[in-house]
Amino acid sequence: MSNPLADLQHLLAGKASVAGRVLAISNGMARIATSKGVIELPSDGTMNVGNNVTVRDGRAVRVQSVVDAPVYFV
Repeated sequence: MSNPLADLQHLLAGKASVAGRVLAISNGMARIATSKGVIELPSDGTMNVGNNVTVRDGRAVRVQSVVDAPVYFV
């Protein structure tokens, strides 16, 4: 018999976003330092060591920094 509350907690536990910084990249895999430790995930190929990343669909995706954003004056 299942416990509905425990099932809901299990479903929601995996939805937290994970953010970190790239430590190393080799063979399409990125080592990422997060607040919970170091993880190794496939990268999207657009990142370098030191970039901030987030985990989406099990892959590391580079987060655009403020420096990279275009600035428009009006």
